[in-house]
Amino acid sequence: MEGNRLAFAPPGEDLSRPSSSRGRALTAVFGDGQLILAAPSGFCFDAQMEQHTGSGGFALLARCERMSSFGRFRSGDGAMLTATVGAVTADTPAPSADALRTAFTAARNPARVLEIRGDDDMPLIKLYMDGHSAEGASGTHWRGAFLVHGHMVSVALYAPEGSGYLGERGARLIREFMRATRNATLLAETTTPPAAPGAAAPQETARPRTRGGTALARATPARQQ
Repeated sequence: MEGNRLAFAPPGEDLSRPSSSRGRALTAVFGDGQLILAAPSGFCFDAQMEQHTGSGGFALLARCERMSSFGRFRSGDGAMLTATVGAVTADTPAPSADALRTAFTAARNPARVLEIRGDDDMPLIKLYMDGHSAEGASGTHWRGAFLVHGHMVSVALYAPEGSGYLGERGARLIREFMRATRNATLLAETTTPPAAPGAAAPQETARPRTRGGTALARATPARQQ
């Protein structure tokens, strides 16, 4: 995502491609530590699919117990969240349900709107759209977007036909992701100690800083999706 535009996945990427070596994490750090995406309960970030750009990036989450074999949905099994992050200006308005609907109904391959849920914090829209890149997932899926700390986070939730995540369970999961992300970002901001007067700034190195478990540490961007 650039500027104030809604975006949902890197163009041309296969969201369900398997990887022989997958790393799990409960947080993903963007914007030089200004934004901490935090996984909802039972979900983990796939570090191999994470992407970082100068203005944002992309992250993918799946059920933690399925991470090692993730590659294709099985009937009635699993769910996948994607988050596309982009820096926005201070005067960017919060996303609205109307903006989400327009973004998809006016697209080159328009989607069919099944349900709209207006929410001041995070509007949600359920769509039916053929040709998305989540292999094995239903054409029905949820989309949403929210603002946090100078970034727009656009979220998509995919699940196979018959999954409870295509209904109320999915809407709750996306909102849990939003709340966890806002809380983690606020916690990181309030617990980062201020630099001592006259102290030299730490030197950056080419070696990435690591993050594990639930540690809300700053991280040098790793390989994206």
